[in-house]
Amino acid sequence: MAKMTSRQRMLAAIRHEPVDRVPVAPWHLGRIAWDSPLGAELVARCDPWIECGLGGDPFLGSGVMIERGEAGADSWRVIHAGRRDLRGVFTTTAQTTAATEYPCKTLEDIEALLAIPYSEPPLNLSHWRTTEARLGEDGLVCVGVGTALCYPNDYLGTEYCSLLWASDPEVIRRIVATAAERVYAYIERACHAGVQVFRLVGGEYATQLMGRRAWEELVVPYDKPLIELIQCYGGIAHYHNHGNMQHFIDDIGALGVDSLDPLEQPPYGDITMAEAQSRIGERVCLVGGLDDMEVLDTRPLDEVLRMGEELLASVQPRGFMLAGTSSGIYGERAARAFIALAELAARMAGNA
Repeated sequence: MAKMTSRQRMLAAIRHEPVDRVPVAPWHLGRIAWDSPLGAELVARCDPWIECGLGGDPFLGSGVMIERGEAGADSWRVIHAGRRDLRGVFTTTAQTTAATEYPCKTLEDIEALLAIPYSEPPLNLSHWRTTEARLGEDGLVCVGVGTALCYPNDYLGTEYCSLLWASDPEVIRRIVATAAERVYAYIERACHAGVQVFRLVGGEYATQLMGRRAWEELVVPYDKPLIELIQCYGGIAHYHNHGNMQHFIDDIGALGVDSLDPLEQPPYGDITMAEAQSRIGERVCLVGGLDDMEVLDTRPLDEVLRMGEELLASVQPRGFMLAGTSSGIYGERAARAFIALAELAARMAGNA
């Protein structure tokens, strides 16, 4: 068939339509600069997802007094919540940035957080429009948004959130219900503004940490209407869920998502891509299969290509994108491996 652009190829995969070759779809460009020679080659020869935001915090809203600062590898912010100051810290390493202190450490902190007067944050569409224009037909731009279950984990941390879910679940239900209402309104405004591809993150807190009851009470009632909202506007709901999937993959499919990443195969996850396809592949485009940190960034290229060939031979080419773990922090070695895998996919499709 005729050669497709990356955008055409990725949209066809999401729609389960024929493709000229399986998309090879790294999550963003890792640690590779877009304007470097390797970054330009990665964009031109692969099919990247490029994630961007719309500014603001859907949960906190606007008008909140926040103080920010930096000290060495740490950056901190203090949310002024009435008479309480809620302090969070992020620490940056050579590879990534992660939260090392969370704003809410007590029930009193949570009450103060929920009592902050809420105003909808304005949407800053400029970065999204600039990214869309720059990428053009060379991939898909998506807007990343945390779903309702993200927010108790973001503001309390996973340990405290899980402990409260066991000991005082009504507190978590309140945060999630509040967040869901605000996120729904935020995404609806983004849909009105023309955004069409959303990456939804949050379900994995239930599937990997909080369990079946959390999925049924904190994910399904809120994420399913959110997905339906996006699709009502003609958009794409791309769902992100790390970790073991055997016990939840059918449930994720039942949410009605259009696509799902990262589908980590053994030994990093507990399901092969072929089995995942057999269970939900008729209705969900599956994105993943090769770990960009543990495989693409560490293994010899001939081994990576052998693994890629075995993977491509084991799956149906419709409704599939070969990708990594959507870490977005891979390095030069993995970038070159993605390019070689795109060439492999073209050869196997007879379009080299």
